[in-house]
This record gives sequence, structure tokens and C-alpha cells, in this order.
Amino acid sequence: MVGLCDINPKRLETAKKFINTNAKTYIAADFDKMIKETKPDYVIVTTTDSFHVDYIVRSMELGVNVISEKPIATEAEQCQRITDAEKRTGKRVTVGFNMRFMSGSLEMKKIIESGILGKILSVDFHEYLDTTHGASYFRRWHGKTKYSGSLLVHKASHHFDLVSVWS
Repeated sequence: MVGLCDINPKRLETAKKFINTNAKTYIAADFDKMIKETKPDYVIVTTTDSFHVDYIVRSMELGVNVISEKPIATEAEQCQRITDAEKRTGKRVTVGFNMRFMSGSLEMKKIIESGILGKILSVDFHEYLDTTHGASYFRRWHGKTKYSGSLLVHKASHHFDLVSVWS
């Protein structure tokens, strides 16, 4: 880890202590400066979903490959901007889907691959937010479509990914 960037300086310092790093910190307005000074191999984008596109595209323009949390973007136009930036810069974006590596997801993949269930013809996928996670979830930015792209984009992207990985 060579640099941390956030709009909130206090959150930067907390993150720095939490992950136990000596990485230099930068406010969001100094993103370009951070890239130029630290020369990272990758930029990891973990901001509010609707802003992923800005940091992904800018990172590639500055010559750096990107790892982004899901979803890569919240609107089709943003996806096109990212695709265009990849073609223009020769840099690449990898999207991380943490749910595919959770124990239940890995076990489901094993069961499906074993063939014990036969050929899967249809999928009915439900996820229920519990009162701990779900109760606070919609009070944060996730509950606002302009930031999350909607529940379909923010949460169901896990479901689409898992069905793809399992098939």
C-alpha cells in the first residue's frame, strides 16, 4: 500500500491505523498528485458506487491498472466510458466480487459442479437482509438510487455474478 485517498481526512487517518500502514494520505482533490507521487501498480477503487467511473477512468489515464469493487458502475454510459478508457489507454479494470468467495457460495459451487443436482435449468435467487445489516443499509447512501444505481445494481450484481460463476 503506497497511498490512501479519501474526501474525509479523519477517515483517512482512521483507515491508516486500522490497516496498519505507513502509506501517505491524500485528500480526494489530490488524487492525481497521489498517483504521480506514489506510482502505484494498481489503484483499488472503493468509493460510493456512482463515483467508481471517475476514479477508474482517471487512474487508467494516468497509466495505472485498476481493481474496483462491484458494481463497476451504476449506469450504462459509465460502463461505456470505462470501456473507452481501457481501449484508449491499454490499461485494464478488474472487478472484485467478494460474495463469490464466501463459504456458502463456495459450497454451492461444489454442489453444482458435483452434478448431484442434475442439470440446472432455472434459478430463483433471493437474499434477505437481516435486521442488523438491512436496518442500516437503506439509511446510508445505498438507499439512494443516484449513488447506488438502485438495489438491483448494488445488491443484485452479487446474484448475477454468482449465477455466472456457478454455471
